[in-house]
Parts: sequence; structure tokens; C-alpha cells
Amino acid sequence: MEKLKKYGNSIWRVPLIAVIADFLYAPIYTRIVLGFGIIQPGVIDKRVSLFADAGITMAVLILGGMLLLRGLSKKEIFISAFVLSAYGILLLLVQSLLGAVTGPGAIVFMYLWKPLEWTGFFVDFSFYLRERFGFSLPLIGWLRCLVPFLFVLFGHKTHKSEKI
Repeated sequence: MEKLKKYGNSIWRVPLIAVIADFLYAPIYTRIVLGFGIIQPGVIDKRVSLFADAGITMAVLILGGMLLLRGLSKKEIFISAFVLSAYGILLLLVQSLLGAVTGPGAIVFMYLWKPLEWTGFFVDFSFYLRERFGFSLPLIGWLRCLVPFLFVLFGHKTHKSEKI
């Protein structure tokens, strides 16, 4: 019960960052791609799209880590990141098992993926490799579920209140 009290306040920090990033991702990504990625009417430069995704992912990691994870220990951030990563892995497994890649099922999963949309760089990179070089590495798409663990880099060895 003591551990629940200790980690109860911090367990939802990384999922909160993901929800905030969800609200900001689409408008920022759209502005970047429309501003810099239109080659000709109806054609978007895939590299601009990749750089926009990579930039947004890095911005979420850096800003979220510096602003919302300040003062937390690496262990607290790891547990919080685990919640979001476990959600993503579970979602990916359920979607794969159901085969919901088109139709109404895909629409439902599109909305369920919203908290991890800011990690879409890895999925786009996988598609880019397939289109550009003719090979696919599906494992790259799974990396999006592990991105929240990068927030651990912003943690301290021990919680600030534990230091004397």
C-alpha cells in the first residue's frame, strides 16, 4: 500500500504528456507539411513528413521531460512510461489478432492510438523504407510503443524528497 501511495501521484505523468501531445500533434504536423512539404498539388515530400514527425517526437520528449517530469526519479518515470508502453503493445497485439486494418475496426483503433500518435515517426519511417528502398522492417513500427521509455533519461537517480 505504501508503494501505491508513493507512485500513485507520478504514475499518470507520461500518459498525461501523451494526451497533451495528442491535442498538439495534428495541427503542428499539418502546418509543417503544408508549409514545407508540398512538391506539387497533391504530392507531399516524404522526407519533410519524416522530419516533421521526428521533430515533433523529439519536442514532446524534451518539453514533456523538462516540464512535467521534473523532480521525479528514474524509477517513477519508468513505471509511468510502462503504463503507456503496455497500452501501446496491448493495442498493437489486439489489432493484429483482430486484423482490424480496414473498415470500422480500423477507425476504432485509429482513435485508440491517439495517445501514441506523436510516436508515429517509426511507422512513417518503416513505410518510407518500403517505398524508397523496397524492403520493410515491421519491427520498426513496434518501436513506437517503446518511445515513452526515453522519458527515463529526464529522471533523477532518487526522488528529490528522498535526498537529505
